Order: sequence, then structure tokens, then C-alpha cells
Amino acid sequence: MHTPTEPTAALAALIAGNQRHIDRRSEGRRASSPAVALGAVRPFAAAIEVEPLPETLGELFDVSPEQLHAFVLSPDGAGMRSGRFEMVVPGEDELVRVVEGSLEPLGFVLVVVLARLSPRGSALEAAFARSEQRAFAVVRRLLGPSARLTGAIGAGRLRMVAAIVDEVDGRVHWLGEHPEQRELVGQARRPK
Repeated sequence: MHTPTEPTAALAALIAGNQRHIDRRSEGRRASSPAVALGAVRPFAAAIEVEPLPETLGELFDVSPEQLHAFVLSPDGAGMRSGRFEMVVPGEDELVRVVEGSLEPLGFVLVVVLARLSPRGSALEAAFARSEQRAFAVVRRLLGPSARLTGAIGAGRLRMVAAIVDEVDGRVHWLGEHPEQRELVGQARRPK
């Protein structure tokens, strides 16, 4: 797979990759890891997991781990309050590095905030609404403090969307941009 360099193409690549993943699962086939020479591709997307997901993101989106980096928020939410994220390589348990501040310097053109849908013990609609609320709350938080992040979004170099991963079938339900994203980006870009 080529590395998308434009936000809309990056989103389209993840949507198509998730559909391939769903098709494979329904046919009972396992994902194959694409052989990629080190340094041959660069990351095009960052996925911020509101809570750890049961599958690796490489499998979920049918991309190589080098193309999609996962940031897992700390369970107590301290990561959001401090502006720090634990960056983990999909499939590994150890902490690789901690990234402070903006995501833009890492070269991503797409940021996806992923919440998990696990309707056990509750109605599906209520579980979906809670997941949507969690994902959009993280997006709203991210749009507040980082002038570089909101500047990149405002200039069209970066796109941020929210999504929900159904842990039953691996389907990603795309929510899109935060409903107030235009206003939040505009507020953050205004001189104080």
C-alpha cells in the first residue's frame, strides 16, 4: 500500500482497509502482515485509543504497523490532563516513547480518535451513545490547547475524526469530525 499524503486519501485508505478486515473475518481468513522494508513507508495516521482495543490497529485497518501509530490514553485520564500520550507500537506491550504536545511534527495527515463499542449488559443504542460521547470528548480536548494542531487542521494539512470500533465484528463506525470542530479551530487560531 502506498502512503497517503493527503488527509482525505488517508481516511479513504483506512475505510477501505477496515472493509477488507471485515470481509476476511466473515470468510474466516486471518490477516496477512504486509512485508514492508524498514524506512520504505512513513506513518500517515495516528490513532488515539480512548481505551485499549482488543485487536491491533494494523489488523483492524489492514495497514502495516509503520503506517499507523497508536496512542493509548492512560486508564485514569491523566494523559488527557497532562497533554502526554503513551505511544505504543501495535502488538507490543511495552512503552516505546512518550510524546508531548502536538501530533503534527510526527508527520501524520490524519488523526483518528477511537472509542470501543462493547454493549455487554446494556442496550446497543445506549452503548453507542456513550462511545460517541467519549470519542468526541477526547477530540474536543485535543483541539483546545495545541495551536499547531488546530493550525494544521485549519490549513487542511491534517484531519481529525472520531470513530467507534465494534469489538464484536471489528467494524469501524465513522463519526467524522467533531460537530463543533470549525468553531473550536477558529477559536484556537484567534490571537489572544
